[in-house]
Amino acid sequence: MTSRTAERVGAAAVILVMLALFLLVRAEPEALKPLGLLQMNDLRAEAGETDTVTRTGTVTASVSTVDVLEVLGASPEDATAAAIALREASPTRGQRLRQGTPLSAWFEASADGRERLAGVSAKLSPKATLVASRSADGRFTANLLSARTTTVLHRVAGRIDTTLADAILEGGGTRQHAEMFAGLFPEDPVLGQGGRKGERFDAVIEVIADERGNFLEAGDLVFAAFNGQDASGSWYRFTPEDTGLPEFYSGSGIAGDEFLLRDPVRGAQMNSGFGNRLHPITGEMLLHAGIDFRAPIGTPIRAAGSGLVTDMRWGDGYGWFVRIRHERGYETVYAHMSGFAEGLTPGRTVMRGDIIGFVGSTGSSTGAHLHYEVLRNGFYVNPVTLALPTGRDLSGNKDVFAAFEAQRDTIDAFRNQAPGGQLFAAANSARMANAPAP
Repeated sequence: MTSRTAERVGAAAVILVMLALFLLVRAEPEALKPLGLLQMNDLRAEAGETDTVTRTGTVTASVSTVDVLEVLGASPEDATAAAIALREASPTRGQRLRQGTPLSAWFEASADGRERLAGVSAKLSPKATLVASRSADGRFTANLLSARTTTVLHRVAGRIDTTLADAILEGGGTRQHAEMFAGLFPEDPVLGQGGRKGERFDAVIEVIADERGNFLEAGDLVFAAFNGQDASGSWYRFTPEDTGLPEFYSGSGIAGDEFLLRDPVRGAQMNSGFGNRLHPITGEMLLHAGIDFRAPIGTPIRAAGSGLVTDMRWGDGYGWFVRIRHERGYETVYAHMSGFAEGLTPGRTVMRGDIIGFVGSTGSSTGAHLHYEVLRNGFYVNPVTLALPTGRDLSGNKDVFAAFEAQRDTIDAFRNQAPGGQLFAAANSARMANAPAP
């Protein structure tokens, strides 16, 4: 191959690579709309007023921050300097920005009339943004800006028109809120499938809002009431101070019927029971210390009860697994998972019905399923035949019951004042018992 031919091949390869990057980043030029977060960190006051333009892109598995900035129009030197500044100011210092992180880069005209990178912002979460700005000496300085937030209550109430999930989503909730709502009324399996048209529901959720009242992200479901064909009632989320474990209680302070769910994978078929059996891989007669639920990979797995996540890792035959410690000497184990729920970590408290991971076939497994174990005081017990204790009655503890009543009354007062969809400031649910009624 001649040198000229090699040069042409090399040039074509560069063009193809740049084209691929442009397709991945999908830059969208637009006139800059000043944002409060960017203005707070603008270190170019000496430069005077200049015309700027902003372009957006997204970090992906194959496109780094530097790649995105170069495609958006930054020079390699500026892109590298800005990316380093962002990385050093990030909470995960030294690590690249997470896949899916949106970037906004703004440019201004330099003395020679060319565009140069003036700054870049990376939205890490609804509440946190990294901003890097060019200072007068040409260097980039970055800061992590956290929005000033408050927890507010948001009511979603009305009638089911299509499905419960659609109604709650339309009102500002999430599908997880709808799933947890339906799980509080297990006597009506139709509600878990969407409910019936015309059935009435009332939900109160916590949301995170900024100081201007803008919605940032959804929080916990704190109240659920339903009036349907086969089920009705009201449930209040409350965290007793003596346990620190959140749970839903009736208006009289009594928790749900059973202490633990017997089916962490909703609607799945049990395909292997508790007891001695021939191991499907080794052929040995061994104790099968739990029960198995067959379900497709990726099916959500729910915590059987409120408790503390004490372990989550790879465990030889278990594959990816999670262990949760509950009250009264109980523990539950969930094995062969394909992955964990986002944000789940050892030491985190979960509620009954919370999604903790997803069905998989990791470890010693012959197919997609959940292996579910229950231990009582350190000994394996059969989750199917186990006589589970009923829910706790808070009236047995005078102080705890008084705190519950205060929180219940706060939620009811809010519901009486707020029509469906209205926002109202309130304390965090874990502290709501001490908050005055709105």
